[in-house]
Amino acid sequence: MERKNPAKKKGMKNQNYTESQHTAFCISQRYGSQPFSEILDNIKGALKRREFDILFELNLKDYLKNHLKDMPSQVILSVCNPETAFSALSKDPQTGIFLPCSVTVKEIEQGNIKVSIEDTGITWSPSKELTQIARKTTETLKGILPEAEQPGMKL
Repeated sequence: MERKNPAKKKGMKNQNYTESQHTAFCISQRYGSQPFSEILDNIKGALKRREFDILFELNLKDYLKNHLKDMPSQVILSVCNPETAFSALSKDPQTGIFLPCSVTVKEIEQGNIKVSIEDTGITWSPSKELTQIARKTTETLKGILPEAEQPGMKL
C-alpha cells in the first residue's frame, strides 16, 4: 500500500529527499526502521548524554493542526549545553541571538524519519573567537545522529 504524503493536501512543498542531506545551515540523516516516537526518544537521550539540556520542545503537527488537515509529524528541540553557551557568550556577548541550537525530527516521505542538526559553524557569528567553539558544537551534535536508530538500520 502506497503511503500518501499529507503535506500535499494543503499545498505544502513536497521536498526531494534524494538530494544531499546537508544544506547550508544543517546536517541531516534519514532513518526508516523505527517509529517516529522511538527516534525522537533516542535523540533526546543522545542529547542528554552529551550534556545538552532540552529547553523547549515544539510539536509542529500539534501546533498547526488547526490550520492544516493533516501534517507529517515534526518536532523542534531547542537545546543548549550550558558550558558551551557560557564560553560562547564570554567570547562574544552577541552570540545570544544564536542560542539555543536547534535539532529537528520530522516524518518524511514513505514513512522515513529525518533528523537535522543545526550547523553552528555556519549559523553562529563569523567571529574568529567563536569559530572553534562553533565547530566543536557541530561535531558534538553530529554525534547524536548515529544514536537515533539501532545500528545498521539507517537509510
